[in-house]
Amino acid sequence: GGDGRYPYPKQVWSPAGGWWVRPSNWKSNTFIVATGIAGICYLVGKVSASKEVRLFTLCFSF
Repeated sequence: GGDGRYPYPKQVWSPAGGWWVRPSNWKSNTFIVATGIAGICYLVGKVSASKEVRLFTLCFSF
């Protein structure tokens, strides 16, 4: 659907990749970044849990 690809300037640089970018290794790049983000979130959660101080413990019986 839609129009075809129109002419665009070749000398414009964009940090997002520019027009119609399809890098050949996008799957591996996405996996690497997602793994890094998950690792950082895990470490932040682990450090946060180790520094947590509870004044009293709530006991619930389910």
